[in-house]
Amino acid sequence: MRYIDLFMFSYQHSFRLGFEISARNVLRKIGVDASPKVLLVGARAPGSTAPHPVCIEPEDGEWTLEPFSNLLGEIESIIPNHPLQKMFYGDEPRMRDKPENIRRSSVRMAIEADLLASDKEKARRSFVGAPVRVGEYYVVPVLQIPESVFVQFPPLTQPETDDSRIPRGIPSFVHACLSELLSEAAKELHLPEPGRGAFVGGRKEDEIARVAASNFMRTPAYMISQQYVPGDLFERFNLISSLMYEGLHGVGHLVLANPKCPSIDYLVQFRTPVPFREPRWARKVLQMASADIALIADSEVIYGLGRLSPSHDVDTQSAFVVDFLDHYYWELRIGQQILLRSRFGEPILPKEKLSQERFIDNFSRLFPNSSVEARERMWSLFSAAIRQKHGCMIVVAADAELEANRLAQQGTAIEPVTMTPELLNRASGIDGTILVDPECVCYAIGVILDGVATPECTPSRGSRFNSGIRYVSMSKAMRLAVVVSDDHTVDVFPLLRPRVDRNEVERMVCALEAATADNYHQARNWLNDHRFYLSATQCSRVNTALQNIEASLRGTMTIIVRVPQFEPNDELKDSYFLPAN
Repeated sequence: MRYIDLFMFSYQHSFRLGFEISARNVLRKIGVDASPKVLLVGARAPGSTAPHPVCIEPEDGEWTLEPFSNLLGEIESIIPNHPLQKMFYGDEPRMRDKPENIRRSSVRMAIEADLLASDKEKARRSFVGAPVRVGEYYVVPVLQIPESVFVQFPPLTQPETDDSRIPRGIPSFVHACLSELLSEAAKELHLPEPGRGAFVGGRKEDEIARVAASNFMRTPAYMISQQYVPGDLFERFNLISSLMYEGLHGVGHLVLANPKCPSIDYLVQFRTPVPFREPRWARKVLQMASADIALIADSEVIYGLGRLSPSHDVDTQSAFVVDFLDHYYWELRIGQQILLRSRFGEPILPKEKLSQERFIDNFSRLFPNSSVEARERMWSLFSAAIRQKHGCMIVVAADAELEANRLAQQGTAIEPVTMTPELLNRASGIDGTILVDPECVCYAIGVILDGVATPECTPSRGSRFNSGIRYVSMSKAMRLAVVVSDDHTVDVFPLLRPRVDRNEVERMVCALEAATADNYHQARNWLNDHRFYLSATQCSRVNTALQNIEASLRGTMTIIVRVPQFEPNDELKDSYFLPAN
């Protein structure tokens, strides 16, 4: 049997581990590359004889009891001044439940306050779920997310008001997903034996993401109207984007704003606004929207055609834009920040464009003889390519001049000229590929590439993507393809794995070898994510350590989540490690 000193309920370890796995799967489903962590905090209920005033799970992990040393006292100090003390309900059942609701809320508020200091120190953000009475404790699930997630996907600023009639909404799609996950955790904790057989929840990852998207899409409706609205914009836009009009896909723009917003310049106003509840009519008028003209609507009806004034202040968050990009494909943005993207009804966050540092590092490793100026120039071309409204492809080839001659019948050869963003914008206006050398000297435009199919090709992507893969893969000369698809997807091929610190890999291997069954997860997860960088010897050491940990758990009531055997990768080279200091 597994011995637990800080005992709250029988399956607390399985519950926490399963909840963490579920959270990780949901975030990956929506496009967030992060490793959430789950902490359980238990506050002893009044009148309980349990030995510990506060419990945490895991008890031997990176968390300690120190932040919660006075948790029970803090709870009792919050209760008398809790805002709900002044609330009076018109029915007896809610008045009867009021003291218990105040206590649960006070538990949550106290734990949130206790985590602030450690969150700031470790650059993370804690999301505290609803306390649930399980046995002798109020058990509180806590989801912790790296702060970097909210730098990558900045949340909206919520209105500062104490007026309960003005809805605050949900700051971001990530927040909405975390809220749904914590809701699932609360439902599991209400079961007779929470965590038995590991936490699985009642809904799968895709359903949680869709419900979260639906909840988040109420936020722009709230913010433009300053009141609660009934419509489900997520489903409405999914339906409109899925409809065809005379065989054509719906492509256009819609501005969500108060119809009297001073930033709206109307071209046409409908005498009878078009209601969203009539999706075919809404799809029909979308056909009139174009690149510079948008439908003007709030959450219920479409008022006409117009545009946002160039002087509109995005920071007021008083207008949102819905871009209908293709069949069953749309996105919500404010200014240039994409808040949510939906394709075939599946909500996701935009894939992060390559950082300048990562792009230049990749380029310099592929073309080590290129100049510093050429690397910066190529980054400028990459940035210009992804800003365009249409797709394009740039191929960098060490043998660009020879290839321009060979493919002269499949493109337009030109006198060598240094490619600039301005020239790129014009050259990409015709079909075909722009062919440059590692110094960004262009030799041909509108080139139709050749090559044979490779394992990297996929029928799920378009012809531009697959032709780039085929062409780059067929040559012994070094080549690089930058592919910007019409659906705004950006690919760089080949994109080498990031370089890592060799000493960090060895440190994590040693950490796993020294770990116990209670605290091995962090090292195991890191190594699983970085298995490409392990040598044959390190793979053997990791496999042995995992076998020993698993053997120590045999006969206990513990769920073991196995990872595949670690095996060395033949492609690992010294170039994948950072230079030694």
